[in-house]
Amino acid sequence: MKITIATVTFLLCILQVPFMVAKTTVSPDPETTCNSCCQGPAGIPGIPGSNGNHGQGLVGSPGEVGQPGAKGDMGSDGLVGEPGAKGDIGLTGEQGVGQPGKQGPRGLPGMNGLKGERGEPGPAGQTGEAGEYSTRRSAFTAVRNTTFSPPSIWDHLPFEELLFSEEGTDFNLNNGTFTCNVPGVYVFMFSVNELSSGRLLWVKLMKNGNAIVAGGVHDADHHQVSSSAVIPLHRGDQVHLAVYGHVHSTSNHHTSFTGFLLYEI
Repeated sequence: MKITIATVTFLLCILQVPFMVAKTTVSPDPETTCNSCCQGPAGIPGIPGSNGNHGQGLVGSPGEVGQPGAKGDMGSDGLVGEPGAKGDIGLTGEQGVGQPGKQGPRGLPGMNGLKGERGEPGPAGQTGEAGEYSTRRSAFTAVRNTTFSPPSIWDHLPFEELLFSEEGTDFNLNNGTFTCNVPGVYVFMFSVNELSSGRLLWVKLMKNGNAIVAGGVHDADHHQVSSSAVIPLHRGDQVHLAVYGHVHSTSNHHTSFTGFLLYEI
C-alpha cells in the first residue's frame, strides 16, 4: 500500500498528535516545505498504529416513566344501519334416531279433589226393545174324588185327576209325585181334608225325601190341613205329599195339590 506525505499529514491533524520537527536555518525550499502548516520538510512517515480497543463505559440507569397522555375525545356515534332483509327458511333437518329414555319414578298420589255439586238429572232415555223371554211353562193341579187311607205311616198321597196340567209337566197321579223338567223356582200349595172317623191327620210337603213344610189336626171333625212353600228345583228333583192318617174327599175335591213355575233359574 502506497502512503503519501499528504495522507500522513492529514491523519496527524485529525488525531492531533504533535510531530516534532528539528529546526534548521536553511531557508525553506519552496518545493519541499508544506505551505499549509509552514513546517520543515516532512520526514519518513511511520508505520500506522493498530486500532485501539473500544472503551467500555457503564450502562446508564433507565429514565423515569413519562406521564400518561391525556384521553382523547370520544368520536361521534355513527348512524345505525337499516335492518337486513329476512333470510329464507332453512330446510327441515332429519329426525334424529334415539332410544326412548327410562321411565321416571312414579309420582306421589294427588290429593282428593273436592266433591262437586250434584248435577241436574239428564233427560229420560228411550225405551229399549222388548227382550226375549222363555216360553217354557210348568204347572199342575191334582185332586182326589174319594177317601184314602194310607197303608203305612207317611206314605205317598196319590191323586185321581189332573184338573190342569201344562204341556210337558211331569206329574204321576199314582204316587202323587211331580218331577221337575224346567229348572226354576216353584210355588207349591196343598189342602187335605181329614176323615171324620179318623180324628187324626198329618201332612208333609216333601222334596227328594225331605220335609219342606207340614201341618196336621188331632181330635177334630172334617178339618182342613193346608200349607204352601216356594222351592227352587233343578231338573230331576221330585216333590210329593206324605200323609199320616185318613184323607177325606169327594167330587167337590176337598183334597188337592197345586204347583207352578214362578221363574226359571
